[in-house]
Amino acid sequence: MDAAINLNEQPDIKTLLHVLESNGLKKEQQEMETFVDFLESMGNQFSQMIGELQAVRGELEKMQDRGVRATVSHAVESAGNGMREVLGKVSMIGKNLIRSAKYALAVFKEKGINALRKAVSDMKIPLVLSFMKSMLHHGAEKKNKKAETTQVLAQEIYKAKEHRRNVGRILIGRRVKEPTEQVVDRGILAKVEKTFFFCGRMYAGMERMADRALQRVWEFSQGKAKKPSVKADLKQLKNQKTTQRNAPTTKEEQMR
Repeated sequence: MDAAINLNEQPDIKTLLHVLESNGLKKEQQEMETFVDFLESMGNQFSQMIGELQAVRGELEKMQDRGVRATVSHAVESAGNGMREVLGKVSMIGKNLIRSAKYALAVFKEKGINALRKAVSDMKIPLVLSFMKSMLHHGAEKKNKKAETTQVLAQEIYKAKEHRRNVGRILIGRRVKEPTEQVVDRGILAKVEKTFFFCGRMYAGMERMADRALQRVWEFSQGKAKKPSVKADLKQLKNQKTTQRNAPTTKEEQMR
């Protein structure tokens, strides 16, 4: 979410939530609260992931191999652009929600509670959540794919170095050595790989949050849920960040 937009502090949204509660529209109030909390959490998560990519992009400047550096830099730049595009969509959805809240308050003042209920229904919150869930799922797949591609690139570079060493041994009459299994890389490519995997897990975590938000919206409509808990999901996601960031990559796990 844009730094200038804090949905929970927007006057029209705060007023709408109060009006919904005051008029006994508990389902609509809970649906709105869940949606607002989810959008806020998404904005924060994407801002942090973009920061992670910017940090690793600075590390890439230290690579001596210009060809590899250009290839990986392009992948990192592409990932960052994709995240900023999604963040832009989240920001636009938030702005639309503010306008919709203002409209809902206006029709309530003019036409009453039934018009208010319809105005909230017309926001199509479940449909938007479903769209965002699909978008996050696609994002997780793309980031994991980039991580796997970086892993393969690192392995190929290692093999090429081993072959060059063998060529040198042949030229000086020494015995050729069989390529050894690659030692877990702690270099720049490993950092890039780990960052992509980290972002993939973050996407997957937000996808699960979207799924749970959808479930709660359905429960609200059935009168089965008492209150939203997206904030609890966000707290859990934050608690997982350190573990996710330090989690071993597939390559590291295979070395164990």
